[in-house]
Amino acid sequence: MPIFLRLMKALQASTINVSWTFLLIVVLGHASLSWAMMALASEPIAQSLGLWVYFYITTTTTVGYGDFSPITGAGQWIAALWLIPGGIMLFAAFIGKATANVSEAWRHIMQGKANHQDLSGHTLIIGWHGEPTKKIINILLEDRNLPDDIVLCVVKDIDNPMPGTVKFVKGDSFSSPELLARAGVKGASRIIIYDDADERVATIALSVYDQKRPDCHVVAHCDNHATANMLRRTLPGIECTEGLSIEMLVRSATDAGISRVVNELLAINHGATQYQTRLPQATPAVHYGDLMNVAKAQYNITLLGACRSGTQDTQLLNPPFEHVLAPGDTLYYMGDKRLSEKDILTLLNHATAGAA
Repeated sequence: MPIFLRLMKALQASTINVSWTFLLIVVLGHASLSWAMMALASEPIAQSLGLWVYFYITTTTTVGYGDFSPITGAGQWIAALWLIPGGIMLFAAFIGKATANVSEAWRHIMQGKANHQDLSGHTLIIGWHGEPTKKIINILLEDRNLPDDIVLCVVKDIDNPMPGTVKFVKGDSFSSPELLARAGVKGASRIIIYDDADERVATIALSVYDQKRPDCHVVAHCDNHATANMLRRTLPGIECTEGLSIEMLVRSATDAGISRVVNELLAINHGATQYQTRLPQATPAVHYGDLMNVAKAQYNITLLGACRSGTQDTQLLNPPFEHVLAPGDTLYYMGDKRLSEKDILTLLNHATAGAA
């Protein structure tokens, strides 16, 4: 028995690198030859194709119901010396190869070797820094209006920190086109760059910018105001967030409750949250104040500001009542949910009708 087991393990190991096609041909060959030998031995189980397939599968997979078995002496010798040993070894080879393939696929997922270059519309997060990055991912997951696919791209020697939640890609350098391609940079709808060093943030942003699609929104976090301004000047359209802890501390001291208001606006899983939307091309000429009144009355939405298309650096917070909105403008608002394009068009039409 130990010799037989060693033989099975050796066969199992040798079949890991064998193709599925070749293994299937060997199984069909073994089954056909076994049937021919049983037919020559005048075994009843070889007289019906359906009965033979049933008998062969239950025998070679060691299920062995016992309802059918060879009845002739020759058939019993064939089963004992050829059918059962060969079938068991082939079955073990199938199991070994399937297990190896599943393990290899799982290693690819956990070790960041997967390729997501065909993915589209996803969120790409570049950099892993423990709890802060985990919090970013959890906030994204709470927004039900965003796609479920999140790709985490890292260069640290770690396995997927959130398996089953994010897709994971790992490489040697964020400057590598191959790594960014596997992360699906060309199909991403939004890219978040987060690092604890502004120099790496700038390097990553420069590497990503030339490979992203034109409508992809890139957001980078900078601790240094000068770095953020440099990126805004160098990479048109990029949005840079900056550390506001000191400003928040002072504002909360002079105006109590400011920090709670800001935290509420940033939260997605409870209370009012800030959103933005691009006004469609069918937008009629409408005053900001008229739209603000209708939005509050019909959807309990509070407008925060508007930004003229192509002028992200001169966005308007709390513009005057008579400010005229135009197609392509970005509208910022606060509410309990994100408005759909249909909701926006309805608001615009009601605001226009009310002003008339």
